[in-house]
Amino acid sequence: MITWLKGILVGALCFLLATTLQAMVYIDINSPGGTRVPLAFLYHGPPGIENVVRRDLTLYGVFRLINPQAFLVERFEEGKFADWRTIGAEILVVTDGSIKEGKADVIARIFDVVEGREVLAKEYTVQVGGERMIAHALADDIFKAFTGEEGMFSHPLALVVKKGKGKGVIMMDPDGMWEESITHYGGITLSPSWSPDGKKLAYVSFKKGDADIYVYDVESKREKLLVGGKGAQSAPAWSPDGRYIAYSSTIKGGNSEIFLIDTLTGKKKRLTYYYGIDTSPSWSPDGEKIAFVSDRSGPPHLFVMRKDGSQVTRLTYGSYDVSPAWSPRGDLIAYASLEKGRYYIRVITPEGKNDRILVEGESPCWAPNGRYLVFYKGLGNGRALFLTSSQGGGSLLIKQVDGGRVDWSGKYH
Repeated sequence: MITWLKGILVGALCFLLATTLQAMVYIDINSPGGTRVPLAFLYHGPPGIENVVRRDLTLYGVFRLINPQAFLVERFEEGKFADWRTIGAEILVVTDGSIKEGKADVIARIFDVVEGREVLAKEYTVQVGGERMIAHALADDIFKAFTGEEGMFSHPLALVVKKGKGKGVIMMDPDGMWEESITHYGGITLSPSWSPDGKKLAYVSFKKGDADIYVYDVESKREKLLVGGKGAQSAPAWSPDGRYIAYSSTIKGGNSEIFLIDTLTGKKKRLTYYYGIDTSPSWSPDGEKIAFVSDRSGPPHLFVMRKDGSQVTRLTYGSYDVSPAWSPRGDLIAYASLEKGRYYIRVITPEGKNDRILVEGESPCWAPNGRYLVFYKGLGNGRALFLTSSQGGGSLLIKQVDGGRVDWSGKYH
C-alpha cells in the first residue's frame, strides 16, 4: 500500500487527501480503436460536476459510461460489487459531496470492480464557482488510475477565435465547455504560446499596426511588448526552460527567418539564413532542437536544426507540409500535410521515420501527456476543434469554432 498526503493549490482547487492502493494499469491506450472499458459513475454531490466528468471521460475515448438507469442500487455498499458486476461494470466511481460556507467539497472513491478493491480515495475542495475544476481533476485521476498516464483536462488551451472583423485569443477548457477572453476582438491577435510554467502567454498583435510579439501575464492580466520594430514578427514558441522564445521575423527583402530572443535580457540571435521562408518553430522537449517550416527545397517542408541553428536536416517530403508540433514525449512530431486538396494530420519521428497519417485535419497541437492531439477541420462557420489520440483511430468533436492556432498548457490552472 502506498499512502500519502498531497496538498496542491491550483487556482481555487486544493487536492486535500489522496490514498492510492497500487492500481493495476490495464487499459492499453496504445491500441487505436481498442475496446472501451465499462465504467459506472454513481454521483452524489454539488451540481455542475457530474456532466463535466462524464464528458471528459467520453473524450478520453477509453471508457464506456454505463447509463445510470441500468444501476441496480442508488448507493454503494462497502465491499459489495456483485450489483456492479451484474451490469457489466469494470470500474466504479462513487462520489459524495456538499456545499458549505461558500465551498464545494467532493469525496470520490474509485474501485476496480473486477478485482473488488479500491484504487483511489480523494477529496476535492474549491470555492463555489470553481466546480468544473473538481470535475476535470476527478476525470484526470480516473484516467491515470487505470492507464498510468497523466490526465489532460485540468490543462487549458489557448487559441485564436475569429469574431466579426477581428481575431482574439481565448483560454478554454479542453472539453470546450468554458472559455475566457484574453485579448479583445476589435483587433487582430494571433499565434498564442504558453510559457512552460503556465503563467504567461506569448502572442502576435497588430495593435500598433505591425505584427509584434507581446507577453501576457495570466495572473496580473497585463501585457508587455517583447519583439517589435521593423518587419513582421510571427509564430512565437517558448523554450522548455522558459528562458527563450523562438520566432519568425521578416528581414530586408521580405523573407522570414527564425530568431531567438532571451526573455530576460532581450538579446536576439538569428538562427536561419535563407532567401525564402523559414517559420513556425517548435522545440524538442529537451530544448536541444527546433523543428520548423522552410521552402528552401521547393514547397514547404519540415526541417530540424540544433537550437543554435546548426545541423539543419530535412524531415518531410510531401507536397505541402506545415505546422510542426513536437510531442512532449519527444518521440513524434505532428504536422499538417496537404494532399489532393485536403489537409491530413501526420506524425513522424524526429529522425524522419515512420511517417503516417492520423486523421484528416490541420493545425495539430499536443496534449501535455503526449497521448492526444487537438486539431481543426473545416472552414468558416463549419470549422471545428477535434480531439484524437497519438495512435489515430478516429476523432471526437470538442467544439464548433472558427479558430486559429491552438496551444495546450503544460501546467494545471
